[in-house]
Amino acid sequence: MGEEDSPLIHPSHGSYHELPHKESIFSPRRALFRWFVLLIVSLICFGSYFAFDEIQPFDSQIQKTLNIERADFSNLYAIYSFPNIILVFFGGLLGDKIGVRLAALIFVLFVFAGAVMAPLAVSLTAAGKISQRSGYIFLLAGRFVFGLGGESLNVIQTSMTAIWFAGTKDLALALGFTLSMSRLGDYLALSFSPQIAKLFGGDWIAALWFGTVLAGISVGAVLLYSVLDKASERYFPDRKIDPEENALNFKAILQFDARFWIVSLLCMTYYSGVTPFIALCNDFLKDSYHFDDEKAAFYSGIIILASMILSPILGKFLDMVGNRPYFVVLGSCMILPAHLMLAFTQVTPLVPIILIGLSFSMVPGCLWPSIPLLCKAKETATAYGLMTAIQNAGLSLTNFAAGRIADLSYKEAMIFFVCMDLLGFAFGFMLIYVDDYKGRTLCLRSGATKEDLVEDDDK
Repeated sequence: MGEEDSPLIHPSHGSYHELPHKESIFSPRRALFRWFVLLIVSLICFGSYFAFDEIQPFDSQIQKTLNIERADFSNLYAIYSFPNIILVFFGGLLGDKIGVRLAALIFVLFVFAGAVMAPLAVSLTAAGKISQRSGYIFLLAGRFVFGLGGESLNVIQTSMTAIWFAGTKDLALALGFTLSMSRLGDYLALSFSPQIAKLFGGDWIAALWFGTVLAGISVGAVLLYSVLDKASERYFPDRKIDPEENALNFKAILQFDARFWIVSLLCMTYYSGVTPFIALCNDFLKDSYHFDDEKAAFYSGIIILASMILSPILGKFLDMVGNRPYFVVLGSCMILPAHLMLAFTQVTPLVPIILIGLSFSMVPGCLWPSIPLLCKAKETATAYGLMTAIQNAGLSLTNFAAGRIADLSYKEAMIFFVCMDLLGFAFGFMLIYVDDYKGRTLCLRSGATKEDLVEDDDK
């Protein structure tokens, strides 16, 4: 899930700190109420993340029920990314044009519909109501529908957080909290779905329906947020946005800083070495290390758990020290040996998986916060959407390729991931060079401005 991991702050949302309105229970200046709203916002993607990854621990069961290969299973992730090659490009702009409440409702309903279709496809196939081929096509359709809303919902969730915490000292903490809650949904799905199946007497299909219930909670969270946000609307007088100011400007896109394109390509290649690996990790551990379902699910979840815990901590650290391009390279140095160990050694998989988890906390924490430093404030939403679109374009191809290669050999699949790591590594060094040439903007600490840089007159 595209990783969705990035602050999307619209200056036009304004601040509520000096408004003359009499305080009410719905005032965002009341810290307790503001954090309650944040908890509701965090639940929006908690359920969708769980529903997205709940199929992974049951990969072998799904393959057997539908009579499909590993590559076919990988397509369930690729087809999610496919619509988001384009949709996330417009998701943030849609939120600005029609408002985050309506946009969130549209996207979360797509997510819920997809979360219903996926277990329904497996249930009907297992019951003999439809053929295995039809069941697989139905499941693919469900994942596609899920993808119509999933990534854009992440963008809207970040916008909601920015609306309520812009101008406060807790904005970074709030964004980190929503990210951690989303990844908590990932972690629970990857690590505890087999235990959930046990609660239903070992019925793994019932465990899939549990994800649908959590997706329903996401719908409820959007509705509750809409009520609370509507009640507090008078405290945000600057939130009305002129649609013409947010019209898509292709000329401006072509004029984006060269570092934006490097960061976007780096994002694509880096996630191409991580996301397909996570999708295949469960089956890889069972095949290569003979883990049972529970142990494989637990190890697979370590990557998400590490990211869930460390992302806010490392994000705050990177805000303090800057030097993002150098930490991108450091993060790449962690994931490269991890894939090499999995390909060529018999070392316990715990070591490389922990390294991947550390890398997955550091590199995204450098990439996504870099965008506001490389574009104008009014172009931030477009830039994030374009970057995510480029990422998903790569993931659509690499998820498909990784699944096909894994059908031949998991060793070759790990080598494929090594190639993606090397590409990301190369883009990291390119980013260091170009950023140094352009004044080391990406090395700024959080809160500093471009005017604080002392640039060489020759640059």
